[in-house]
Amino acid sequence: MTKMASLTPPPAPERRVTSTDVAREAGVSQSAVSRAFTPGAHISAATRARVLSAASRLGYQPNAIARSLVTQRSGIVALIVGDLHNPFYPQALSRFAQALEARGKRALLLTHDASQDVQLALDAARSYQIEAAIVFPTRLNAAPPTLGDVSKGGVPVLLFNRHLPGEGLLSVACDNFAGGRLAADVLLHTGARQLAFIGGDPETSTNRDRLAGFTQRLAEEGLEPLATPARTFHYDWGVEATLELHRAGQLPDAIFGANDIIAIGVLDALRQLGRSVPEEVSVIGFDDIQEAARLAYRLTTIRQPLGRMIADALSVLDDPQPGHGPRLHPGELIWRGTVRGEQP
Repeated sequence: MTKMASLTPPPAPERRVTSTDVAREAGVSQSAVSRAFTPGAHISAATRARVLSAASRLGYQPNAIARSLVTQRSGIVALIVGDLHNPFYPQALSRFAQALEARGKRALLLTHDASQDVQLALDAARSYQIEAAIVFPTRLNAAPPTLGDVSKGGVPVLLFNRHLPGEGLLSVACDNFAGGRLAADVLLHTGARQLAFIGGDPETSTNRDRLAGFTQRLAEEGLEPLATPARTFHYDWGVEATLELHRAGQLPDAIFGANDIIAIGVLDALRQLGRSVPEEVSVIGFDDIQEAARLAYRLTTIRQPLGRMIADALSVLDDPQPGHGPRLHPGELIWRGTVRGEQP
């Protein structure tokens, strides 16, 4: 006779602690519990401390989704980025997340295929009841991204370090044109006359503006860039473009990399070619990513004022009135060891 195994029913799931439980434990109203967990809400310090203590004892965590249904404010800001290979953007995303956290909000990261319309990522973000969206990847030929008219209940969308010419979109960026001029000034100060620009994605405002500023400043001295190849804001491209210039017999005495990771690729390629930096070739980048300061590179660069740009972007989202062109922040020269001579 086969003995039947006894079946023990699974334990019942633990009941979720609610704000009502916390209110009862703390001896306050349920609305007081809600205010205790809402940044900036009017509540006395003593009552907030009593609520937080009760919540800790019970293991209570507020339900952000349920709160958003009541308040119609989720506290979620979407960050939409397409190029995580560029170290500037993980650095910017981390700083954005910290700034949002300090404001009692949360960042929702969505990646975007730059070959597709960024509107697809924006539409996906909408389903999370986001309060705003900050878009990093925007090509010059892209349609203006939108989540509706803000004055009629739409969600504000801000372009960060990008802009679309002729569009009245919210936008905060480094002054890339002035930064390109500054890079040219620094290299001209060394006596360089054979200058090259190795660009990133030619369909971005970032690349276009940095090149335009660089070229304009050279033209004022009666010069033209020796070469201006452009493809992508990646390390491998910096290496490849530098080696190709050498194979073509174009030997610049100064190179402006459109961003730091390109310039770092330039430095490694020049080492492979046996050309000394800065004695034979001066190199300057743009962004001031963390890698630029490493002892192996000590890259002279134009620093983007990331802290000020992020603070401005968040202040713009507090009062999202469409503007006329981007809100620009000047870059800062960071002098290290890849440009010959003394700092101008």
